[in-house]
Amino acid sequence: MELVTLEVLFKVFFIAIVIDFVTGVLVAAKNGKLKSRTCSNGMFRSIGEFIVLLMFILSDKLIPSLNPYLSTFIIGFIFKEGLSIIENLIGLDVWVPGSIAKTLEVGADKVDKLN
Repeated sequence: MELVTLEVLFKVFFIAIVIDFVTGVLVAAKNGKLKSRTCSNGMFRSIGEFIVLLMFILSDKLIPSLNPYLSTFIIGFIFKEGLSIIENLIGLDVWVPGSIAKTLEVGADKVDKLN
């Protein structure tokens, strides 16, 4: 018996999407950049990810041997949402451990240098 099923991971991902959306709206409002276009783009992106992960769960029912691979993808999506939530919390001036904030800052600096 599995301790963490794809369905549980899917629920965690859904909760992360909701938290990310709410914190993202709060950050945009705080910065005076709240726009319906940006909000809807984020919602459509999240809905797309949600549909992809739902397809993962359905394919797991058809081909159970894919479970470890599908779980890895869902965990990756959860991790991505977690990073976004942390970025939003930093934008809201919520205390985040310095090591995490610094890691995100270093990553953003490297991306900026590429552009």
